[in-house]
Amino acid sequence: MKSRTDIHYSIYVLGLMMVVISLPLSHFLMGLSTFVLFLNWVAEWDWKEKWQRICNQKVGFVFGALYLFLFLGLIRNQNWPDAGRELLAQLPLIFMPVLLTTSRPLTRKATRFIFHSFIYSTLFCCLCSWIFWAVNNVTEMRDISLFVDHIRFSLCVVLAFVFSSSYMIHSDPSSKGRLYYGLTALLLFVYIIFSHTLTGVVCLFTIVICYAVWKLITSPWKQKLQSAIILFVIFFFGAYLVWMTATFFVNKDKTITVTETAYGNPYTFDANTPVENGHRVGYYVCKEEIAKAWALRSDSALTESREQVLIRYMNSRGLHKDYDALMSMYHKDIRNIERGIPNYLYPKTIDFRSTLYPTYFSLSLYQCCGYIENSSILERLELWKASWIVYKQNPFLGVGLGDHKDALDAQLEAQDSPIAHKKQRGSHNQMLTFGLMAGGLIILYFVMMMVYPFVRMRNQISFVYVAFVLIILMSMVIEDTLETQTGRMMFSLLMPLILLYWPLNVKSTED
Repeated sequence: MKSRTDIHYSIYVLGLMMVVISLPLSHFLMGLSTFVLFLNWVAEWDWKEKWQRICNQKVGFVFGALYLFLFLGLIRNQNWPDAGRELLAQLPLIFMPVLLTTSRPLTRKATRFIFHSFIYSTLFCCLCSWIFWAVNNVTEMRDISLFVDHIRFSLCVVLAFVFSSSYMIHSDPSSKGRLYYGLTALLLFVYIIFSHTLTGVVCLFTIVICYAVWKLITSPWKQKLQSAIILFVIFFFGAYLVWMTATFFVNKDKTITVTETAYGNPYTFDANTPVENGHRVGYYVCKEEIAKAWALRSDSALTESREQVLIRYMNSRGLHKDYDALMSMYHKDIRNIERGIPNYLYPKTIDFRSTLYPTYFSLSLYQCCGYIENSSILERLELWKASWIVYKQNPFLGVGLGDHKDALDAQLEAQDSPIAHKKQRGSHNQMLTFGLMAGGLIILYFVMMMVYPFVRMRNQISFVYVAFVLIILMSMVIEDTLETQTGRMMFSLLMPLILLYWPLNVKSTED
């Protein structure tokens, strides 16, 4: 019969398993399993032993203290309801590190169980996304992230790829496990490319490059050759990206070659339009002819918005926008236009152009028209500029824990920003958010906290931990990572969990 201590330990392991399963899957399950962990932790009641454990493993103090710095944001706070909700939402920042360092240490079997649960859950969500994509007419690839937002899910997929790859590397070369982990890693890699989530793609290739460089420096000659091959492939991939970028932005329509259609109707040429796929969208347009041809090719009405999609789609194929060109297009092109797809490359799943070209188009639109709305990158730049202005006015204590979004909205209105009507969006940069909430001290402490393991716990540092830190930091550049439930749980749970237990967990694959 299990003792009381063993029962609490079993609940603790199962609770951690449910949390990591819920990261890519369910906010409700995440909250419920966290609450169960808290009740179990309190019910154990061995406070003296808990105190001894956290004193022996000070990383719980170091990581958990980040939460305490949020209270600096109460000094100048005016919006107390929002401040209270923020403090409540950020409780995992202190609870999870304290839980992991005060609870009974996890065994090798338990750590493998927890990390594998995360891999299985993420892979299951990827399969669900593929099925959803296969049976639905998906126009926005972000919609295939069914359970959590697409950026946080892409981070989960990249991290699961890192876990699977590490298990594959540390498995016996002749074992079935290596084949299984390799297949899992491949599926996760393909999903990242397939999903067109730029954040995930950037994180993925950054980690692959860092690993190849690290192995090139530290490995024997045979493995150096493997790393060199990886870097060589990445170099050619970089050259392909340069070519792909030039293909999009270099304007092939600088010289007008014809001014009339085959039927003698005049083309219009609007220079105040963006370049896309190497052609200016507003050049060689005959609306009279495309309206006539559209009535023959489709039963749907040619509304103003659909006409814009049609012109962009024909432009993306390098066609003049006239009767003959529209009549020559494939049936699938007409269906894409009816679905609102403005570029023939966008539906292509395994093609980096479909990932990057929407961003490129927003940059081209800004270049010609100064238009930033509906471009996530340009809107973020606007938010960062406004946040920096507000932070410079309040560098030591910020504007208040509950007031940071209100202050940012006021600044956007004061500078007559085109996105001023989009309220309560936040900075979309975690460091700027910290600065607005509680000032420069919390930023300094965050930096110290991230450096601490590399100085005081060097024996615990694995490449998986380094990869996780890179993933989190890269996400914090473009997102308020800790403002979402999935983001703060990944940060507060997985960072100390990987630091404390991944080396032990990897050794178990070698036993």
